[in-house]
Parts: sequence; structure tokens; C-alpha cells
Amino acid sequence: MSKTWQIAIHGTFDVENYGDLLFPIIAEAELSRRLGQVEMHRFSYHEKSTADWPYTVTSLTELPMIAHHLDATLIGGGFIVRFDKVVADNYLPPAPSIHHPSGYWLVPALMALQHGVPLIWNAPGMHCNDVPEWATPLVRLAIEQSPHVRVRDALSQVALQQLTSSGTVEVLPDTAFGLGRLIDVHTPSAELAELKRRHGLDKPYLVVHAIRGLDGFLNLWRSHAALFDGLQLLLLPIGPVLGDHVSELGEGLERAKTLPFWPSPLLLAELIAHSEGVVGHSYHLAISAIAFGLPVFCSANLESGKYTALPPYERVFQLHHDREPDPAWLADQLGRRGLSTATRLAVEQLQAHWDRVAELIVARQGCDPVALNRFWESLPTHLEALHEQTEQAKTWKDRYLAQQHELEQARQTIAEATEREKHRSTSLSMTARHYISSLLKKLMGRTSA
Repeated sequence: MSKTWQIAIHGTFDVENYGDLLFPIIAEAELSRRLGQVEMHRFSYHEKSTADWPYTVTSLTELPMIAHHLDATLIGGGFIVRFDKVVADNYLPPAPSIHHPSGYWLVPALMALQHGVPLIWNAPGMHCNDVPEWATPLVRLAIEQSPHVRVRDALSQVALQQLTSSGTVEVLPDTAFGLGRLIDVHTPSAELAELKRRHGLDKPYLVVHAIRGLDGFLNLWRSHAALFDGLQLLLLPIGPVLGDHVSELGEGLERAKTLPFWPSPLLLAELIAHSEGVVGHSYHLAISAIAFGLPVFCSANLESGKYTALPPYERVFQLHHDREPDPAWLADQLGRRGLSTATRLAVEQLQAHWDRVAELIVARQGCDPVALNRFWESLPTHLEALHEQTEQAKTWKDRYLAQQHELEQARQTIAEATEREKHRSTSLSMTARHYISSLLKKLMGRTSA
């Protein structure tokens, strides 16, 4: 009887965001091709079932009971290597014992190391944030004891590589660049064909991200819609959890279509694949279009953060909210073309990535127990040092507050003294005026006599 491989993947798979929902689907498809029967354990904060979600999601509250039975742990992808608290509105752990937000990525990585489970960094990103001092030893351990550390962009690589001199952090294209292996761009599925028939999507169309900031493009469409007579707009939320809604695009968009439901991740990917291009802010909307040889009209700043990774794939164009693109130029960019050299290379890199991940799973290449033991040995020293720093900071704070109090008292004393002096000066002035007035009266009396 063939083995069923138990694979965990960690991320924010419990929120309505297209990119986040793709990662487990891609991982399961690629690993099943290489390993055979795979059971994916998709871990996020909150449990989900197939009754109202694309797949089952297991709450992280269950991980301590499952971690030691796993054959591999994948971290990411997506923007999950982070320590800020505002991941999404009201997105918080299901239990107070789970740290936010390291509880959905760093803690599972450490559990994998503890149980000798291969730890795979599956191209997550950290996009313009830093690792705090308290977490540095933990992240360093997770890097150095993983046999395969891949992040999705150069900025993330630089930020993490500086934490270690012995671990290696490499850049791997986002795994969504491999969508072309899951979607047939030539033959639409029966589900897509029925969707297009039912909702009047009967012409070539552009996918438009239902988000603010697309004024330049929308003004062009309102002014020159007749030039695109053979083209429809499909207005789609890409991340409802982030506030996407078709109402953000306003009224008066000719030949615009909407859907009464939010498509499943693969159906949304297929809608993109069979479009003429995409307009919007979403990182994974852009990657999906690139993967299918389509143009991207991007409203995000292509010179900042994770978006800097996109222009090398070609046909990624900067949109400006306050400036209309030239309509003839835009029309010339539409439609599918051959994949760029960079995109083909990305697909090759991802195939090598999944090959290597499968090899590590079969070999069960986990953490060096000696290294982990040395870390536990050093942990109390590190915690004590942090405690001493905290106490020192508290002492400095107390001194600062005391000095502030003394300064405030001194200011009050000076103010009171100034007020007394002002009163005294006023009194003296009045006395002097009275004396001078009396003296003048006496002198005037003598003169008149």
C-alpha cells in the first residue's frame, strides 16, 4: 500500500484574499505529481470547512496534537514573515496562548524543528518590515536549521540573510508563477464556460480590480469607451478581506460586468487566464496575468517594496491615478503574447524548487538535534539578557519621569516667582505713583499760597 504523505502548509488561508488562497492549491498539485498521495494540512488561525470555503483549513489550536505526525512543514507563501499587529481588520489568534502574528508562521517552523520534520520556506515575503530583537534568535534558528530557505523577493532576502552568517537565504519567484501548470489557457473549463454564459461575458474582457486608485484608467474608459467597442470590463474583488468592492469603482462604466459571488481561487485564476489583461493593485492579480502571458496595468508603485520584483517580467505597466493612459497605446498592449524570458525562467526555477522539496520530504531532512539542543541551552541566557535590558529601560524611564516631574515643579516655581514679582512690581509702581501724586499736590499747594 502506497504511503500518504502528511504535509502541513502555513499561512493566512482563512481570509478572502486570492493570493493567500492559491498557495495550498499549488503546493498540493505540485507535490502530488512528485510524491503520489498527499494529504495537505492547511493551517491558519481559524478553522474552515468545504461547506463555505474552497478547502478545509485547520485551526492552529490543533497543531500541537498533529506536529509530530507530519512529513513536512511549508511556510508560505505570501506576505507572512512579519511582526506588526495589523494583518487585516480583526484578524487575531483563536486563543490567547498563540502569539500574533508569529503564531501562524514562526511558531509552526519551530515546532517542525523540534520534531525533526523538514522545514521548507515556500517563498514567503516580508515586504518592508524588520525582525525585532526578541525574535532574532528564533528566526535565525529557523533559517539555519531549514534545508531549503526561499523567499519571494530580493528585499526579503537581504532582510533575512543579515540575521545569519551560516544559513543561506535565496530568492525564488512567487509560486503563483506556476499557475500555468494548473490552468488550460486554450480550453476553458465547463465551470468557466457556464459562468460566462450566465453572466453575459460574451466578448473579450479586461479584469479590473475593484479597488480605489484606478481613476486614470476609469476616466479613460468613461471618455473613450467607444474606442474599445469590442471589449468588456469584468469588475472583480481580489481581496474582499482588504476592502475590495465594486462600489469603489463608481458608476458609468460601459460594458462593465460583475458577478453576484466571489469566485473560488482556481476559477478566479481561470477568469484572469482567459482575459485580455488586468488592471489593478493586487500583487497576485499581476503575477497571474504574467504567468498567462497577459499585460498588467498596475496602480501600485512599481518602485517600492515587493512590487519591484514585477517589471523584469515585462508587460508590467505603471498606472497613475491622476493621469489617463493613451487609449491607442493601451489598446495595442492588450492580449496574450509569448511568455517573457524572465517568466519562463521563473517557471523552471519553480519546477526545480518542487523537485527539491519532494526530495527533502522523502529523505526527511530535518533539524540537526545537536544544534537545537544548543539553542535550548542558550535560551535562558538570551531571555535573561532581554529581561535585564527591560529592567534597565524601566529604570531609565523612571528617571526620565522623575526628571520631568522635577522640571515641571521648577517651571511651576519660576511661574509663581514671576507672578509674585509682577505683583510686587505693580504694587511698587502704584505706591510710587501715589507718592509722586501726593508730592505734586503739596508743591502745587505751596505755590498757590
